[in-house]
Amino acid sequence: MAVDKTFLMRSIQKREEMIVAYCAYTNMPFVICDPETFNDQIWIFETEEQLKEFAKPYTEKKIMLKGIKYPNKNFLGFFSMLFTIGVNELVFVNDKGQERLELGELVKRPDFSKLPKEQQPVTNPELQLTGLYFMQEAARPVPNEEKHAAELEEELAANLFKARYIVPLELLEGPESDMEKLKNKKYRLPILKNKNGDMLQPLFTDPNELAKFDREKKLKALAMPFANLTKVLIKDSKGFLLNPAGFHIAMPKELVEGLPKRFGQDA
Repeated sequence: MAVDKTFLMRSIQKREEMIVAYCAYTNMPFVICDPETFNDQIWIFETEEQLKEFAKPYTEKKIMLKGIKYPNKNFLGFFSMLFTIGVNELVFVNDKGQERLELGELVKRPDFSKLPKEQQPVTNPELQLTGLYFMQEAARPVPNEEKHAAELEEELAANLFKARYIVPLELLEGPESDMEKLKNKKYRLPILKNKNGDMLQPLFTDPNELAKFDREKKLKALAMPFANLTKVLIKDSKGFLLNPAGFHIAMPKELVEGLPKRFGQDA
């Protein structure tokens, strides 16, 4: 028997704000796989006290959570973003308990299928989701033998290999069109440096992640499959940093060159 969620949806729409549980290691919503339904959930709270109570068992496991407040005007953008990270269920916590809602019941999934393929935005929900689960575990400050990251590594590697990425470019000044500049390689590739001074290149799973990094909107986006990433590696680059403002997964040059061989394809 179907449960009418109309009242719950209306109450959400009327809220002035909501508090979302975020993982401090990924700078993204904290994701849980429900052990019974296998739904990929995020958790939303009415009060800070509810979030703190929820966070206690995770803090004991060295998984650090924080609350991010969203005002009502940002609800739609936030819920729509969840499709890009593979989430399919929302758990709302209030003083009466918990209520669950399928993401698709609350907001409509964006449909880009009618756009020409070259105009369809790059999205990688499977990669985002496995990346979040991996970093939530791998970044815990505990001995490696207490982590379960190795169990997630194979799935993450497969999704890294299957993905299409956004490579950021800064086009050089000049009279040529953007297409001409791309064709003639009249662009710069941005770089980052880690704590050790190693050079890494930013790489993105989707436009949302690029926008968080490129707040001044100076960069252009070039869509590229994994197999072509070696073509844009700068000479002294140690590899890529995937989603620097999000789960910030390092993709060393050795990984970029080795995954095609690992999955039985030539680079």
